[in-house]
This record gives sequence, structure tokens and C-alpha cells, in this order.
Amino acid sequence: MELRRRPIKRYNEAIATIIIASLLALTIIGEVQGSWRDQVVITGEAKMACWKANIKIRKTLDGAYTDPITGATLEETTNLIAIAAAFPTTFKLTICVKNDGSTTLTNVIVVDTIKNTVAPFDIEVDKGVVTWNNYSNGKNPWDGIHFGFNELTWDIGTLEPGEMVCLTLWIQTLQNSAQQEKYEPTSGDEGDWQEIEINEGATVTATSPFDGLTATTGGITLIITDNGIEEDGIGVIDSPELPYSTPWAEDIYQ
Repeated sequence: MELRRRPIKRYNEAIATIIIASLLALTIIGEVQGSWRDQVVITGEAKMACWKANIKIRKTLDGAYTDPITGATLEETTNLIAIAAAFPTTFKLTICVKNDGSTTLTNVIVVDTIKNTVAPFDIEVDKGVVTWNNYSNGKNPWDGIHFGFNELTWDIGTLEPGEMVCLTLWIQTLQNSAQQEKYEPTSGDEGDWQEIEINEGATVTATSPFDGLTATTGGITLIITDNGIEEDGIGVIDSPELPYSTPWAEDIYQ
């Protein structure tokens, strides 16, 4: 008989436990009526922290700051450009990086390559240190005038949540040694057209408390076309319409 009573006892104990637990739960939310006179009411709201790591980068190219006839510096930009001129054309290229997350980012670094038909001659930076690696075709030393590549490294360091910093590059077209030392562009004045690749996509990398972040913008290439006036030595920056900004490129961890 002892063997038969144990299962019944355990069953009754289990039922009692369930009933007591249910009554306690109902008491906590204030739903018990009748003989339960004391009630416990829990009020307020619970909040959970939501941490997000986010890095953004974009590039903006203004119009030309050079008079296509005289070569003088302009206060306002123009979409006209000298063809095969004896003087360079100046542009302003801006790279901006933003911490759009809720955590501090460290080791924030931007790399980019200014293509061989243009080169920087002056820089303005909100924060960090900029270094260059310059070379001509075949990795030979660059003379600073003719075609050459300029690899940019911008070491920003730390970015706090919401912080945005920018690097402004003043760039000029370079001489084409195959075109009697004329500055680019050297085509676009006889019903033809020419591409001028300003730079490749700029890449930013950063370290967050959760993981590494990487984002890369699109590149910028100008299309130069004839302005319709025969052999006047002036072309039109046809595409993209300047000023032009690449869409924000971003990487998110949350």
C-alpha cells in the first residue's frame, strides 16, 4: 500500500504548488479578489540599453574654381573647364566621416587614392594627421607636375558619438607629357569627350567595443564634353552635376 500512496501524494503536492504559484502571480498584478486583502502592484516601465556602433563616410566635389579663359582663380565655381590649357584647373574635394552610433570609435582611419590626372596642392583638416605616398606610373618618383598617383592616409584617431570631421583637399589638374605639356583635360573641344577620374572610393575603418567597422564611398569621375563652340578651348563638365556628393556609405553593428 505504501507504494500506491506515494504517487498520489506527489500528485497532490504538485497540484498544490501550481495553485499557490498561480495565486501569487495574480496577487502581484493586483487581480486577486475575495479573501486576499493585501495586494502587491508593480508600476513603472523597464528600459533596455540599445548600443549601436555606426561609421559613415562621403565625398563632395565642388565645381571648378578656375576661369577657363584666363586661368584666374574664381570666387564662385563654374562648370566650364579649359581644354589643353597652359594652366591647371582647381577643384575642392571634401571627405567627411561621422560617428552616427552611440559608442566611442577608435583607430578611425581613411584611405583614398587621388588619380593620376589630378593632384592635391593644399589641405585643410578638422582633426587628425594626413600623410601621402606619391608616385608616377610604374611606382617611379613623382615630379609633382605630370601624371602621378597620390595615396592618402588620414589618421583621425577617436570619434565620439555624433561627432563629424572633414578633410578638404584643394586639387589641380596635371600636365600630360604626351600632349605638349598641356594640362588635362586635353580632349572635349572638337565634338568629342573625355573622362577625368578624380579619385577612387574612400575607405574608412574604425574599431568599436563590439567589432571592427568598414565603409567605402563610390569614386568620382568627371565627363568633359564640347561646349558647342568650335575650337574655343573650353569644355563643359557634363556629368555629374557639380557640386556632387556621393551617398553616405556606412557600416553598422547593433
